[in-house]
Amino acid sequence: MTHQKTDLFHRRACGKEFLLYKTDADLSKDLPQALSPAGSDRLYEVFPDILIGKDFIENAVIRLKSSARFDAMVIKIDKITDKTDETATDREIERFLDVAKIIDTLCREEDGIWGRLEPGKFGCFFIPKSQTAPIKLSEKIQTDLAASTNETVSIGIASYPTLDFKKEKMLINAAKALDHAAFFGPGSIVAFDAVSLNISGDNLYQHGDIDGAIREYKTATLLDPSNMNIRNSLGVCYGIIGNYGKALKEFKEALKIDPDEVMVLYNIGLVHMLTAKPKKALEFLLEANRKKEEDIFEIAFQIGRAYLNQGKPETAKEFLEKAVTLNGESGHALRSLGECCTVLNMTDEAVSAYKKAIRQNPNDAESLSALGYLFDLLGENPEITTIFCEQSVDISPDNGLFRHRLGSLYLKRNQLEDALVQFEKAQNLGYDSKNPIKKIKQLMKEAG
Repeated sequence: MTHQKTDLFHRRACGKEFLLYKTDADLSKDLPQALSPAGSDRLYEVFPDILIGKDFIENAVIRLKSSARFDAMVIKIDKITDKTDETATDREIERFLDVAKIIDTLCREEDGIWGRLEPGKFGCFFIPKSQTAPIKLSEKIQTDLAASTNETVSIGIASYPTLDFKKEKMLINAAKALDHAAFFGPGSIVAFDAVSLNISGDNLYQHGDIDGAIREYKTATLLDPSNMNIRNSLGVCYGIIGNYGKALKEFKEALKIDPDEVMVLYNIGLVHMLTAKPKKALEFLLEANRKKEEDIFEIAFQIGRAYLNQGKPETAKEFLEKAVTLNGESGHALRSLGECCTVLNMTDEAVSAYKKAIRQNPNDAESLSALGYLFDLLGENPEITTIFCEQSVDISPDNGLFRHRLGSLYLKRNQLEDALVQFEKAQNLGYDSKNPIKKIKQLMKEAG
């Protein structure tokens, strides 16, 4: 079932929400050619030679062309707002200039390069001639700022060389480290690492760029091949795009790192479910269930589905009921419980589950069709049962079972032509409707 693809567990690097940051692009292309941030005019008055945005980055890369090593920083004023010169307060402009002056002084002392990136952010490059660690330089910026004002800055750092990143990518990496720093609150300093890439990948994943997320996670594994969370995240991405072979490979690598990780055990089980291996799936799902510290909806639901697929509805019902208890708004769980109760001939309970599923999603074609079928078994008004089945066909016209059920209701109402249309379409869609087709044609022949 395609909806299960999104049920893969994908743990974020931190518990907070993702930060909105465009990471998978050339930063210099994303920065505007001309900015009008708060205090621009005053900045030019104090620093007439300052470069902004793309001009700053291009100039810095040229100056660093012969450098075998350097450090890049992105510095963000934690409380500054994105305002134009016309709306910025005098205090905001002074705050902006305070930070600029401290960065300029440090760059003069350490032979650094600095410039303006975007509202609230500065960029810096340092060639480590004095062997001063970039963390120390960052701390000095914060210390000097604290001595003259109560403002704080957060700083992301990236060092060249790192892997095979090009020089012009270092500021992008520093910006990703700054995103990473945001998880720790104002005044944080973070050096670019695998977790920075993991957060960047999470951001891309959240916004639907699965290919971009895969690139980030794969690079992160080069920086830290033993990070279970990154391996799992990479596996989830492969699972989302249907590459279950690669997904399983990454999940198994993650399991080697942490054999007791419930999230990974579940994901391996789900991949086996999605590749029609319910027995293998159940093995891992049950292991995840044994190792969990508390009841988890996804695990209970998938175990119930696995038992149902193996023809063990009694056991399946126990887990599906637990899943519904854990998440009573899950249409998938309610529908599966209805299916399970139908197999057990518990018609009233099945009807109740399907009704709840439809309340959660009025366009749940599977539940609508099943409800029409069950109402017919209970002897409900034929018009009502037919309406449910007609709605299911309108929503999912390519489902042979739904058309077969609708055809059966038409046949009961002696609507032979309508019934024949539905049965023939069901047959063309792969559902065996040969017998009712033969019966209707015989009835129509006898009727002349």
